[in-house]
Amino acid sequence: MFLKCLLGSYAFFLFWGIIFILTLPSLVIYFIVYPFLKYPQDTFQNLASVIYKIFFKLLPIVKLDFDLLSELPKGAIYVSTHQSSLDYPILGYFIKHYLTVTNLNFTIIPLASFVGELIGARSLKKNSLGDIAKMYNEFEDLLNDNRNIIIFPEGTRGDGKKLRSFKKGAFRLAMKTDKPIVPIIIDGTAKVVAKGDYCFKTTKKTIVKIKMLSPVKPKDFDNEIELLKYVHNLMEYKNNA
Repeated sequence: MFLKCLLGSYAFFLFWGIIFILTLPSLVIYFIVYPFLKYPQDTFQNLASVIYKIFFKLLPIVKLDFDLLSELPKGAIYVSTHQSSLDYPILGYFIKHYLTVTNLNFTIIPLASFVGELIGARSLKKNSLGDIAKMYNEFEDLLNDNRNIIIFPEGTRGDGKKLRSFKKGAFRLAMKTDKPIVPIIIDGTAKVVAKGDYCFKTTKKTIVKIKMLSPVKPKDFDNEIELLKYVHNLMEYKNNA
């Protein structure tokens, strides 16, 4: 148990250590390009992608196995299964030009809140309908500008065995903007670290598989509920395959 907690602590300090080391130079670059770019967050996302690659390279017990489409869709809503906090850096590893939503409490770490906002993470305040509406309006504008959204439709982390029911937000956005849903299956992160636990569950090398499915077009469905049910059934089948 001690070794598992030691590995968990190592992963935590490794991740935030890399971010801290690279934050200052990246901020300089960010504020230089800020006045000239419509989406200056792209600069930070490119840096974040490098950070994630370094992090997983130096994390000895995780091996990522990617099975992605040959060309990633643009102007799409990427919906992913969600097993642990490792899922965020995995998706940011390869998806570009995005905003995502999280219910993680970044506010307890000021640096995390600041960097998360710059990278494109929007914290979900469940009791603020006005903030939720504002966030989804921002998502809609980005989709119409041919950029991407990342959403975990289960709304929280699961155990990797069975998908929870999906929230409607991603599918409502898809129907409203006529942008494709791109399902992603992440399998294996629940074997590494559980929800609410900083200690790892294993000290053995774990293969985490990331499979991207073909885009699902909303125009093929009559409403968001049909689209939601189809994508849920598809992802559940692939998750258990």
